This record gives sequence, structure tokens and C-alpha cells, in this order.
Amino acid sequence: MYVPKTQEEADFLNSYDPNRYEKPSVTADVVIFTLNEENELALLLIKRGGFPYKDCFAIPGGFVNMDETVEEGAKRELEEETGMKGVPVFAFGTYSDPDRDPRMRVITVAHLAFIPRERLRFAAGDDAADAKVFRIRMTEEGLSFENGEYRFTEAELAFDHGKVLRDALCALRRRVERTTDALEFFGSQICTVFELKKNFEAILRAVNEYDSFR
Repeated sequence: MYVPKTQEEADFLNSYDPNRYEKPSVTADVVIFTLNEENELALLLIKRGGFPYKDCFAIPGGFVNMDETVEEGAKRELEEETGMKGVPVFAFGTYSDPDRDPRMRVITVAHLAFIPRERLRFAAGDDAADAKVFRIRMTEEGLSFENGEYRFTEAELAFDHGKVLRDALCALRRRVERTTDALEFFGSQICTVFELKKNFEAILRAVNEYDSFR
């Protein structure tokens, strides 16, 4: 905790009005990548249970509490909305378009995580009505997300999450192409060299496909 160096400074801080300026809210979002049964790059999305964007799919996330860091908020929101604990997350971008949230001015810090499918355990919670894993397709319309139940494009995602996911794919490539960084990214979740190589190849194959449409 900061300690004022002089009484004058202490008086200034005691009299300071925090409502003097308008303040944006801050959220933390977490893009969870995995591989599906066909060894294709996939990701976890939640279906929003409330307004705005009710019934639209979105990246798991939510508002950061006043007593936590953005990273702590990302991990807490991930646990509340998916039931997953202890997942390592890495920030890759900040999104601050004044109109990105119709409720008010909201700035979000997007995070990235990778969980092998055999360790992926989740259940919708908090304000999420559902949680599903989707394979990623690159089409002339942009990114497309599908499983046996749903199919939609990036334009149908909540907020600006289409842009966030495009940036997440680029961030994913950067992490896996750096050997030491990739080992930290996968962490103890990857047990063998073969498993690590398999994940590397699947991720880079998907990102290369995405690059061909940009």
C-alpha cells in the first residue's frame, strides 16, 4: 500500500474526489483453445444468458473486481463461467473502442489459454446459459464456428469478439513458435514430446489456413 511522503500529500489524497472524472469499467476475457477429436484447432465459447447479446455466443469473461488484478479477474471469471480452475492465462491485447459495449464504456484485456481436449472439463455457470467447444473454419465470410449443434460466423458473436478471436489466432502462433514460450504456454498439460509436436502441428496448420484468407 502506498504511504504518503508528506502531510501535504496525505491531505491531498484525503481530499481527492475520485468522481471528478468519468471512469470506464474493465473486463477480462479468456480465449480457450483446444484440439477436437479430429485434431483440429477448436475453442470454447459460452452462450450468454442475459442482455446485451442474449443467446449469442461469446468469449468467457466478465468485470474485474476492485480488489483483484486483471489476470486474477480472468481466472475467476473463467472458473465462474466454465468451472475450470488453475488454468494458466496470458494477456495478448486490450480493446477500448468507446462503442464496443452498448451498456457503457468498457475496456477489456483479452487473455489466451490452451487446454488439451483430454483435460478439458467445463460446465456453464454464473451468467452463461451454455458452454460449447467449436471447431474453427476459415471462409470467405471470415471465421466460422461449428459443432454438431450450432454454426455461425464471427459477425454473430457478442461484442467485438470476432476481432478478439482473429487477434487470438495471431497471438497463439507467436506463443507456439517460440520454443521456450511454448513450453510455458502448454505447461505441465503436455506430457510427451510426441504430444507436444502433435499440438504444434495442429495449431500451426490452422493458423496457416487462417493466414491464407487474410
